[in-house]
Amino acid sequence: MTKLRFVTILSALIGGALWACTGSDGAPGTPGAAGTAGAQGPSGGGGPAGSAGPQGMPGPSGVIDGGLPSSCLTPCHGFNGIVEQWKTSTHYATFVSNLGGTEVDTWTGPQACGNCHAIDGLSYRVAGNVGTVDGGAVANVKNGELNYKTPSGSTTESVYRGSAKVAAVTCVTCHEVSDATDPHRTGLAFVPGSFPLRTPSGKTDQVFLEKSPAVGTITGTQAGLRGTANTCIMCHKSRKDVTQYITASNTLTSPYWGPHEGPQADVYTGLGGYHYTGLTYGTSTHEAKLTCVDCHMPDITTNGNTPNHSFYAQISTCTASSCHTSAPNFDVDGGQSTVRAGLFLLQKALNSAGYLTRDAAGPYGALSSAALADSHFELDRTRAGGGDGGGPSVLTADQAGALYNYLIVARGSGLGVHNPKYTKQLIYDSYVAVVGSAPPGFGRPQ
Repeated sequence: MTKLRFVTILSALIGGALWACTGSDGAPGTPGAAGTAGAQGPSGGGGPAGSAGPQGMPGPSGVIDGGLPSSCLTPCHGFNGIVEQWKTSTHYATFVSNLGGTEVDTWTGPQACGNCHAIDGLSYRVAGNVGTVDGGAVANVKNGELNYKTPSGSTTESVYRGSAKVAAVTCVTCHEVSDATDPHRTGLAFVPGSFPLRTPSGKTDQVFLEKSPAVGTITGTQAGLRGTANTCIMCHKSRKDVTQYITASNTLTSPYWGPHEGPQADVYTGLGGYHYTGLTYGTSTHEAKLTCVDCHMPDITTNGNTPNHSFYAQISTCTASSCHTSAPNFDVDGGQSTVRAGLFLLQKALNSAGYLTRDAAGPYGALSSAALADSHFELDRTRAGGGDGGGPSVLTADQAGALYNYLIVARGSGLGVHNPKYTKQLIYDSYVAVVGSAPPGFGRPQ
């Protein structure tokens, strides 16, 4: 077989076009029909048509697997099992579920969503190429900030400027593949590290959470020295600048009020929640000594000691250290159980006040007894209007802050593992703000 023509994944997906590598010893096969995954054609794209992968998206000359051209991935490029790990990740599952769905266009462009969900969203952001309104400018766009002040003085999010139509976070989303680094272009052998991270990840580089230090000043907050974990923080944070978002009086106008899903970085850093005046907030050993990649991407011996790209936290990283050598799971010393109990208390208080629902469309109802017992706090949304449970329809800053904190902890996943001390402080203070007294059996760590 002659040398395969390489087409980078990035150019393959932009504009909705999906490409595969083609061989020169046979004409490209016709598109395969949607269905279960089939084997690659023996000529790397030439010869008989391949059948579509499990997500049912046939390519022009073979299988397209999760946005990656199979004729490039197999049999040549499995990257020591990294691709198969990635296919077990939530990033891959999100790509599959998004195909052909109602959110295809809204997740990518022209919306703010594409800044994180589009395959090239990160590359646009680190280049400073985002859309704004009426000449507004994002203060730290190349280091991850999304919010900015419009000329009228309001706060809003920058808009994705690419043209992708499918949400896909894959290799080239995080790693830069260019003419200067692609071995097919340079003729040099691939070595680990050839495809560097797009996000600034040096020892002194910092990316930004959305939370700004003062009202009217939209500059975000540096997330600290996190190294390669800067890539994770670029997207796994609240898209709201809580300093501007919560005002002296707040009305719940939508079930989507509050932080976006996946704000792990706001909890992990101990910086992103609503902080009550006069109280101090601390952090845990996890934040001080670990980053996202330590627990979520440990090196795996079976894939050539390269990082695990399933992105699921590994208990082995806890037991292999000197910290939790005998821990059978992540509920170390009952920490997750304590946070779960605290979330139940806060959830009940917020629901009784009329601020929670799981209805996607009005009329918005209170959480059912089943919902109040299922521990799926991340599914809760805000009850538009609020107050129908006895609480005020217009929330003070501290009341709205309690709701925001509940959602940021619930949606930040891990039941406090990312920062146990900070999580418990947010739960305790938020409960007091809603009920007026301390949560029973739940203390505030100092």
